[in-house]
Amino acid sequence: MIQSNKKIINYDKGDNSNAQLDVKITNEEGEGKSKFLKYYEKYMLLMGIGGQSLFYLQAFKIFFTRNAQGVSVSGFTIALISLVSWLIYGVLIKDKILIRVNIVAVVGAVLTLIAIFWVS
Repeated sequence: MIQSNKKIINYDKGDNSNAQLDVKITNEEGEGKSKFLKYYEKYMLLMGIGGQSLFYLQAFKIFFTRNAQGVSVSGFTIALISLVSWLIYGVLIKDKILIRVNIVAVVGAVLTLIAIFWVS
């Protein structure tokens, strides 16, 4: 949940020589931002999954043509390591978008590597 950056600051010196500073965060803009953020998160989920579809397209092409010539095993292995790292990061920070998108991507990358080794 996002909170607004607007702050109400009260400075009260009072009778004491010690000054007090109260800072309160208001939530006037918070609802508008959270509504926008909800829509943007849905958009990012769709874009993330759509972007990761390249792994599935590559895997299906390899399976159907029975040809993995020109497909880099090392490139897809590095991509898999990167995706697993992002998935772990998403789990650690509890970001549902990162988790979902990277699960889709990891499965696709594994499927592509299986396809490469299957036809080789």
